Amino acid sequence: MRLALAFAAAVLVAASCGGTARVSTGVPGEGAAGVVATPAAAAGSGPATSTVEPSRDRSGERDAVSTGTSPDDPSAGERGLGPASSTVASPTADRDVPTASAATARTSRQPQEEGDEPTFEAEPLQPFVLDGGATGAPVDGWAAFDANLRDALLRNGNVSASAAVMIDGDIVHTVAFGNRTYGRIDPVEDVDRFRIASISKTLTAITLLQLVEEGVVGLDEPVGERVAGYVGVTAPSASVAAITPRQLLNHTAGFGKYQSVFFGKGAEDCRQAAAIGLGGPIRSPGGGYEYSNMSYCVAGMLIEALTGEDYERVVYRALLTPLGISGPRLAATFDPGPDEALHPTTLGRNYMETLHAAGAWIATPSDLVTVLDSLDLDTAGFKPLEPATLEAMTTPVFGRRGQRGYGLGLLLYGPGRYGHTGTIEGTHAMVMNRGDGVVWAVTVSGPYPDDTPRLEPIINDAFAAGGFIAG
Repeated sequence: MRLALAFAAAVLVAASCGGTARVSTGVPGEGAAGVVATPAAAAGSGPATSTVEPSRDRSGERDAVSTGTSPDDPSAGERGLGPASSTVASPTADRDVPTASAATARTSRQPQEEGDEPTFEAEPLQPFVLDGGATGAPVDGWAAFDANLRDALLRNGNVSASAAVMIDGDIVHTVAFGNRTYGRIDPVEDVDRFRIASISKTLTAITLLQLVEEGVVGLDEPVGERVAGYVGVTAPSASVAAITPRQLLNHTAGFGKYQSVFFGKGAEDCRQAAAIGLGGPIRSPGGGYEYSNMSYCVAGMLIEALTGEDYERVVYRALLTPLGISGPRLAATFDPGPDEALHPTTLGRNYMETLHAAGAWIATPSDLVTVLDSLDLDTAGFKPLEPATLEAMTTPVFGRRGQRGYGLGLLLYGPGRYGHTGTIEGTHAMVMNRGDGVVWAVTVSGPYPDDTPRLEPIINDAFAAGGFIAG
């Protein structure tokens, strides 16, 4: 149950933290992703902020985690390495990370391999308070939030960062720190877009699930042969032909990691990458969970095969335009567009082209919280999916609703809590619905934190510094 709380005190940002708003000019299909092919360095410009006022006080609890395994899978709970792997990611050995933040001590894990390997862990939920009552939050709480977040993120080589907080469907605060690019005084602003990496999967899942609701395709309908033909694979295996949309969206289609295809120039683009995946051997679809960018690259190609339209335009028509969002786009690895943060990138790479629907969108944190809020039926505004579809989306593979695990394009952190992380070179992003009406998103250009889920304890530290939750 959600609990309402009157927001009685005006929350103002200190004048020294102010910034000038800029109008986004990006449109789908134009330009490419911002990058800088040099080592990143921490930027020193002050934050650009924006704050508005709503009302609330809520709380919730964690629950058991879904193992991501079939009930009859003898390898449940183990890291599956063989062809029938069906396990979710688990914490790895502890290591020291050079940071003064208490967040690091709470989530000391080894850095991720390139791309995401999701974790479904989340910190215990602390009630969020905005009136200064239960936690004594000062009227300048957002200024304290900004200062803490800036100190935590503009370190260890990061170029810039940005964040947005939404409460009950209203964006109440945005902030951006650092510069758009390394070595130039060009302050980033809260309307600037960042790479969001695997958060792209949530956009892809919502769009494909809309096509399911419209009767264009069945959630459990075999589609492998159709999408294989679309990318030029003329004789797919029986296993490939049996792949369903559900299996693509919950990573049980049978694809492996294909790291060299996506991150080692093993393909020119997603269409070619999908042809590699669909033309090769796969494990039995539905047999086990393995997080794979291939599943979502193929899902993007399936959307095009089903609609006869460009994937990006379908996402705009189905989701972004009804939400009033303009500016996000699929981006290339190089050649930045306007109003975009540049990300440290090694010359000669092409992972944005190969990832496509699996990880090539760029967007603002405000865009991310707006998309995630559209899945919350308790808030106002456009809702892209019906309740039954949302229930399927928020049920973990081989698990029960309320457990932690991977749903359909969502990382599930327990009852009512969901979101996604995104990790590629020079990029860390995370969006989360806390389950209490508070939705937040953080995007980072730079190498820190080396483990993207650390963004949750980092932003919780900032909320505590502002007096919004207990420290």
